[in-house]
Amino acid sequence: MKIVVVGFGAVAALVSGTVTAAPIALQNLPSAQPPIAGDTQTKPAKASPPPSQFLDDNGNPLPSDIQRELEKQFKGDLVPSKKSEAPQLPTPTASVPTPMSDGDILVSGRRPRGSVIGDIPPERTFSSLDINAYGSDNIGELIQALGPQVTSSRGDQGNPVTLLNGRRVSSFTEIAEIPTEAIERMEVFPEELALKYGYRADQKVVNIVTFERFRSKIGQFGSSLPTDGGYDTARVGANYFAIQGDTRYDLSAEYNRSTALLESDRGLAQIGNNLDAGRFRTLLPETERLALNGLASGNLLNNVSSTLNGRFERNRSQSRLGLGSQGPLLGNTDTRAAHLGTTLGGRLGKWLWSFTGNYDRSTADTLIDTGIELETKDEARSVNSLLNADLVLSGSLLELPAGPIATSVRVGGDTRNFSSRSLRNGVEQRAELLRDRGAIQASLDVPIASRREKELAWLGNLSLNVNLAIEQLSDFGGLRTFGYGFNWSPIEELNIIASATNEERAPTVEQLGAPLTVTPNVRTFDFTRREIADVTRMFGGNPNLRSDDRHVFRLGVTTRPFAKADFTFSIEYLKTRIDDPIASFPIATPDIEAAFPERFTRGVDGRLLQIDSTPLNFERSDQEQVRWGLNFVRPLGAVEPWMRSAPVRTYSSESEARAAVPAGTMVAMVQPGSAIARRFENLTSRLYLNLYYTLQLRDDIIVRQDLPKLDLLNGAATDVLGGTRRHRLELQAGIFKKGLGVRVVANWQSGTTMSGLGDGADDLIFSNLATVNINLFANLNDRFGDSKASQWLKGTRVTFGIANIFNTRPQVQDRTGVTPLSYQSAYLDPLGRIVSFSLRKVF
Repeated sequence: MKIVVVGFGAVAALVSGTVTAAPIALQNLPSAQPPIAGDTQTKPAKASPPPSQFLDDNGNPLPSDIQRELEKQFKGDLVPSKKSEAPQLPTPTASVPTPMSDGDILVSGRRPRGSVIGDIPPERTFSSLDINAYGSDNIGELIQALGPQVTSSRGDQGNPVTLLNGRRVSSFTEIAEIPTEAIERMEVFPEELALKYGYRADQKVVNIVTFERFRSKIGQFGSSLPTDGGYDTARVGANYFAIQGDTRYDLSAEYNRSTALLESDRGLAQIGNNLDAGRFRTLLPETERLALNGLASGNLLNNVSSTLNGRFERNRSQSRLGLGSQGPLLGNTDTRAAHLGTTLGGRLGKWLWSFTGNYDRSTADTLIDTGIELETKDEARSVNSLLNADLVLSGSLLELPAGPIATSVRVGGDTRNFSSRSLRNGVEQRAELLRDRGAIQASLDVPIASRREKELAWLGNLSLNVNLAIEQLSDFGGLRTFGYGFNWSPIEELNIIASATNEERAPTVEQLGAPLTVTPNVRTFDFTRREIADVTRMFGGNPNLRSDDRHVFRLGVTTRPFAKADFTFSIEYLKTRIDDPIASFPIATPDIEAAFPERFTRGVDGRLLQIDSTPLNFERSDQEQVRWGLNFVRPLGAVEPWMRSAPVRTYSSESEARAAVPAGTMVAMVQPGSAIARRFENLTSRLYLNLYYTLQLRDDIIVRQDLPKLDLLNGAATDVLGGTRRHRLELQAGIFKKGLGVRVVANWQSGTTMSGLGDGADDLIFSNLATVNINLFANLNDRFGDSKASQWLKGTRVTFGIANIFNTRPQVQDRTGVTPLSYQSAYLDPLGRIVSFSLRKVF
């Protein structure tokens, strides 16, 4: 028997207990994995049973007032018949000798449902209550809200590797629309765990564990606009999501639309003081987006899980590029993307296997007015298709005294077809690139010491890792990756991970063969002549690119120094060297123009007319940085020890709670305002603080072998935002109680200088920059709901946000205090302060 106590407003918490001759199973909420043979043992009850009592998960009696409250509600239901007997459970296959009293149930140790493979501990663990405090609607928004907690210092700063219930997913789109209310817990792991799932070790790993039973229908509307005007955005969406054991369904649709933001909306100064020109140039284009997503998941066979996911997305945008002889010059882009993904998973003996397959196809059409004749346009079209498949096997090769040698092997491949066509000034160019790739990757974890196995226990837990990957590309030849490292936990409160990786990475098919696109009137600052120029920029692929060679060393330390507090401190050192790095063509500084003079076209008077911005290889880049972070979470108010370990889940109503739990579960109502309700109110509240600091020790580039290095920390730059900021701070703080939440995000970065542009007066100074965002949200039923509350309150959330609350923008000046036209603040940050509102209803 399980008892669910439904608390104030919309809270349900499990309380487990024991009764005479009818033991109550020590289980979690319905999300917990059912017991299997070997997990429990029972002993028959004595002839004279003890009185009924309710125990917490640790076997300790609950407080007397709660005992009395539960006894009142379950009086008559908990007293078994005289002829009743203890339930007959499966014969155990393993046991742990532990003293037991009559009627107790022994639950043996086992890993929680949805755990990841391997022995790497999580850096952060979020319960469902922790997640509620962020006020995010779905997993996609939650990952974005967590920010620095899931961002890696390595890789491309994209989404982390995501797992669902400890298993691979076909793509992030498979889980992005899952409502956050369906999450039981979420864990964040260091990059090294990615190797065990067949990925590169260049992104953090996020494991999301959902409840086993959940269903929701959601409708939402949102709108945002800058306080300075322009670029109004509206969004509507709908989602249906359901979980029943291993069966999962997800259907969603979303539509977004934004108006254009013109230079005249920000009053930007123009060349020759022609203020009217701003009406014909956009800072941000008019956009329209439609996305449809569907998913079905279940068991094909008894031991084989399967998932099928499909997505379609269409984006359209229109930009104004200036004034031509026949009117405004317009640039129109229309992209369509379709995705079909599948996963299969199961067990072969002691080995786990996982198969993922994806087919993606995207089409992009671009039309750009030439300004010569009204009907004359430059055209470009590209079609990109990718078919890939991966099979991952994970298991143990053999047993050592300190534990099993864990092995992960991935075998996969893909085929990509990229075709492009461009028409410029009546001249047509076509290109088609094909790439077939085969890959194999293996990762081996060898345990050296183990506290649990009492092997070299004085060392704590220590394991070594070695990994190797080989790729064969049809258009590039062979590539290899080799890495090694260790995972050491000398004491339970401390974990140290070190890794080194040497990786060869090829340019993408798009970098090699994207269609040639020529865009006129691109506003550019000419650093050589110290003036603004509207130039023609050429974008496209570069078939002469070489693969880059990356050498990365990482040392990370994570500690949880306080046993009774959720406080984590982490620090890492990262060193990266890349030979032949691939980069988009940078800005027109004298150093860059001297290195690549063929990329610049100037008129007879020296004015800059055209820049070839296709990608290229630099000679080498070197980076070093130190990053530390601290995380602190606690409830608001006192919480008794028995409640800290109680699994808690939120519901919008008693009827929803009864529908979500298995048949036979008893539901007890807690009256609002009672002592128990106040305790649950404290339990579900949250105060959290996350602070991260990054110190950039080195960042320099050698663009060509015969040229000196460019120190991006000391005056050099490769983009319009200047060099690298040496110091960065990221702060997240929030509180949540009784349905009301506030989340504040503050970011600060130090200034930098762009020098070497002439005499000292010509240096550009980029100021420090700080931004503060605030989000306020209210779960109306939690705050105002009771048994007589209106139906529209149930499941309704209202969110109000202000991004960049102080409307700060980057400030750039030379040493005389003059701001170049192309460095006006609105060019660097067109939007500034943004006010947003959203309404979300769970039906």
